[in-house]
Amino acid sequence: MEMNNWDSSYKNSLMNESRLLIRINAILNLIGLKNYIFNSITFILMGFIGEFLIFKSIILKFNFKHPKVFFWTMVLFPSVFIWSSGILKEPLIILSFGLILNFLTLKRKTKWLSVSSFIIALIIIFKVKFYIFICFFPALIAYVISEKTKVKPQKIIITICAIIAIAIFVMGKMNNSYNPLKILSQKQNDFITLSELFDTGSAYQMTSIEPSITSLIKAIPMGLINGFFRPFPNNINNLLQLFPLIENMLLYLMIIYLLFKIFFLNIKINQDVKNVLWNSLFFISMLFILTGVSTPVIGALVRYKVPGLLFLIIVINLVYDQFKKHPTN
Repeated sequence: MEMNNWDSSYKNSLMNESRLLIRINAILNLIGLKNYIFNSITFILMGFIGEFLIFKSIILKFNFKHPKVFFWTMVLFPSVFIWSSGILKEPLIILSFGLILNFLTLKRKTKWLSVSSFIIALIIIFKVKFYIFICFFPALIAYVISEKTKVKPQKIIITICAIIAIAIFVMGKMNNSYNPLKILSQKQNDFITLSELFDTGSAYQMTSIEPSITSLIKAIPMGLINGFFRPFPNNINNLLQLFPLIENMLLYLMIIYLLFKIFFLNIKINQDVKNVLWNSLFFISMLFILTGVSTPVIGALVRYKVPGLLFLIIVINLVYDQFKKHPTN
């Protein structure tokens, strides 16, 4: 049997991200007698279960005052809703996030079922979207350390960033297929080649990355802008591309409002909430920068940002809920 997506045209030393998805669909084909609708509903259900576990974990840990607002903004946020509603990798990622957050908020973490689900969730993220794993795992480690030691999350994040920078520098000197600088440069080049080959209509110019530390550092500022703020109005070529622009505007208007509340109205935020906020922003920043330096197509960029958008929604709702509990000090 020929499967075009089993072996990628653009191979790398890490893995082929599509194989687990193919295996799951093969199993579902046996159960659902090759019914596409059955497979689609199963993936949608996995994504919804993940969203529900995220919702349940957060509201129980922080005793949300307005849980309905949190639930509906997460479930109905357009990009999250669209990309979690089909036979895609995103429902698996969202389900994995739900299992991980559920494990972290359990008071007793020794039950074999919760431990197994936590490990399986990490493996799924690792196998399905490795770039998400390398952004999420450091933030997860930082959160756990801060939770256990009560050290300020900022200090732990800075330490982990320094370790990551040293690791990239050391591995960048290696002349093998595991050199992260070569992998990132090749991924960007492959994506640019594909966008030119298929004339996507939503490609944009980006800073080219050479396999060197200097080139990566130069690319990071524009990658940050791409990840956090694109699409710009001049990138819009059709109605579908307008929705991500509106999403960004609404999200950042809400963030500006929350920052105003924090700095000008002297509103204090619970330390446990700060730990989640800082490490969520750590994950979001790494993910948005990584996608921003490697993805030259608006449609793909919007899709790859979905896990970060999910945590951005969590951050906004957490802070908003704190304000509702403690309007002023």
